[in-house]
Amino acid sequence: MSVATLQELVEDVAQQLDSPAVIEDDELRMVAYSPHGVLIDDIRRDSILIKHAPAAVSDWLGRFGLKAAAGPVRIPGDQARGILGRLCVPVSYRGARLGYLWLIDDDERLGSTQVRTAARAADQAGLLMFGDMLGERMASGVLAHLLSPVDELRAEAMLHIDDSGLLGLCGPVIAVVVRTAGAAAPLPQAVLAESLRDVTRGRSAGTVIGLANPDHGVLVAHDQGAAAGRELADAARASLLLRLQTGGAGVSVVAGIGDPAILADARGSYRQAKKAARVAATIGRTGPVARWQDLGVYRTLAQLPTDADAAASLDPRLAALLDQADGPVITTLETYLDLAGDAKASAERLSLHRGTLYYRLQKAERIAGVDLRSGCDRLALHLGFKLARLIGLYPKQVPGTAAGP
Repeated sequence: MSVATLQELVEDVAQQLDSPAVIEDDELRMVAYSPHGVLIDDIRRDSILIKHAPAAVSDWLGRFGLKAAAGPVRIPGDQARGILGRLCVPVSYRGARLGYLWLIDDDERLGSTQVRTAARAADQAGLLMFGDMLGERMASGVLAHLLSPVDELRAEAMLHIDDSGLLGLCGPVIAVVVRTAGAAAPLPQAVLAESLRDVTRGRSAGTVIGLANPDHGVLVAHDQGAAAGRELADAARASLLLRLQTGGAGVSVVAGIGDPAILADARGSYRQAKKAARVAATIGRTGPVARWQDLGVYRTLAQLPTDADAAASLDPRLAALLDQADGPVITTLETYLDLAGDAKASAERLSLHRGTLYYRLQKAERIAGVDLRSGCDRLALHLGFKLARLIGLYPKQVPGTAAGP
């Protein structure tokens, strides 16, 4: 048996043994699968569709000692769970468990000769999976250099990509950054790295590479249009969110998308994506995915520092308002400014009587010492609101807008 890829291997062994086959990694996530005909159960179908075994099935399979198994294990069928009998062959490389080769064998017709064939296929799968792991690590290292601020490292990465075809055909690329929002604990880098591998493994070679940093992940891919960039960002979010939920940490995940750039300028797209993700994490109105080109004024504000200097740059009148005014007054003023001073639209947005709206706006004017008829005062407040949101000074724990005047 001589095959070049896991997909070819799994198709080959399925044909030889006349049994539908899949290869999963050590976390029971789908890596490759053969064509399936009639002989398939709900568990296999779900694993193929959602790319990993359902949690209840993983727990059930854990009873059969798969992680410690040194050789093939027969898994009996379970009619109540809708599970057909299987042969499971561990996939390892030099003692390290990398995954499992599964063959449906409900009637146990696979004899010792066929089991030996499956074991040889598992050995070859281990070699291929180990090679894939090395390739992923090399790709991450090259990407780290490509996004580095050091000119020499970027030049070295460009040469490597050109020689190896790591990103396939030439053309513009985009960067996507994924991170958590509002998490109290730091993002586990190992979890982030695995979530990025989930994304890159599901795409053709030479189209996307990923890198896990301590507080965010980045993917660089060929630019195939806005819809494809959004799909990649959604996939990165979904993968990380799934892994974090599996680990019991209920946090939100956001992503930022940079502008297309030539490969030599991928660092610029990465920096844009990183800032866009920061906006998505702090400005709820952008949604969980923010594109740099869609951010408007936040393109400017996101380039300001987030330290004490940024806080000190806020107009003191806005600082007084945020410190002294109640939640409904602050929310009403920001909504009014967002709607270009349109009182009717503001009252409708907030479900307020027009008199209540004017009362709150006048109260805001008194506290801040501003005149909302002045374009300069409105600009100072409006930009200040957006900057305060971006650096985390606003909103605080403010009451909802349903309160009275």
